[in-house]
Amino acid sequence: MSASLSLPGTEHHESRIVMRSIAMLCGVMLAGTVGFLLIEPGWTLWRAIYFTLITITTVGFGDEGISETGQKFASILLVSGIGTATWTLSTVVQTAVSYQFDWQRRMKKMIKTTSDHIIICGFGRIGQTICKELAASDIPCVVIDRAEDRIAEALACGYMAVIGDTTDEEILRDAGLERARGIVCATSSDAENVFITLTAREINPSVMIASRANADTSARRMEHAGASLVVSPFLTAGIDLARAIIKPHLAELLRSSQRSDGDFALSEVLVEPCSILEGQTPRTYGQEEGSISFIAIKREGEGTIYRPGGQETFRPHDIIIAAGAPDALARMSKTARPMQSQSKRQLVHA
Repeated sequence: MSASLSLPGTEHHESRIVMRSIAMLCGVMLAGTVGFLLIEPGWTLWRAIYFTLITITTVGFGDEGISETGQKFASILLVSGIGTATWTLSTVVQTAVSYQFDWQRRMKKMIKTTSDHIIICGFGRIGQTICKELAASDIPCVVIDRAEDRIAEALACGYMAVIGDTTDEEILRDAGLERARGIVCATSSDAENVFITLTAREINPSVMIASRANADTSARRMEHAGASLVVSPFLTAGIDLARAIIKPHLAELLRSSQRSDGDFALSEVLVEPCSILEGQTPRTYGQEEGSISFIAIKREGEGTIYRPGGQETFRPHDIIIAAGAPDALARMSKTARPMQSQSKRQLVHA
């Protein structure tokens, strides 16, 4: 997703107007400085610039011992300069305000056409990491943060963004919460994350809510508020460090599975109705993709099937946990997506 949100030609037109007004102001300053240097003998360059500046801004600290000819020139400069300075200032302010409102309007229009996305509340270090992972998986995301510099950073990275309070119901709706796949409460405040969880669950009862918690008591409150998943960064980091010391080879394998350029990965695949994967077994699909190992199948109403047998049939809405080469897992994810019946038959018989 591109971070550029301007309509074609709009930004260039506004930039030309601003640059033209600034150029006119600089022209008036140059004319006034040169004029005073020619009219007033003995004046230094700085004195000419200074007197030109206080003239066109109507500050007027004094006549600086100016001659009659200089006074006439200053009068002309005053009439033309104050108009140019006022027009330049108003143009710059108007353009900045217009660009701000246009950006927000175009962003809202873009988000309205987006669905099945993830909302990230808080663009700190954790939020930035989550957005990178989502972008690597081609999952659209919308960032919410009240800090303008973080919103600018999110836009520079190519993410959709909404500036405002993450606990504000209207802001969450502007981010498309009704159409979102999930929402991540990644702010540094546990109280704020609890409030976001409550609001999000009320707006969209079926949305997946993942929340950050810094304290155990906050984690329990978030679960009671309706969070689908609560993660404590400090607890997770401690477990990872302990695992690295106790079982270093396992820890290295898990780290390798998280790297995008690794030879091994863990993944989950949702079997959607009318997909090629529906009806196949781990044995038949494993013969096509020999580099995939099936760890578990999470099935609606039946719990989790660990180490599924070769004759187990993949059903719609099954969630398959598998390990293997990243490219093979990516192919399996595409196979699990729905296709037209005719295309499905052609691929099965091929």
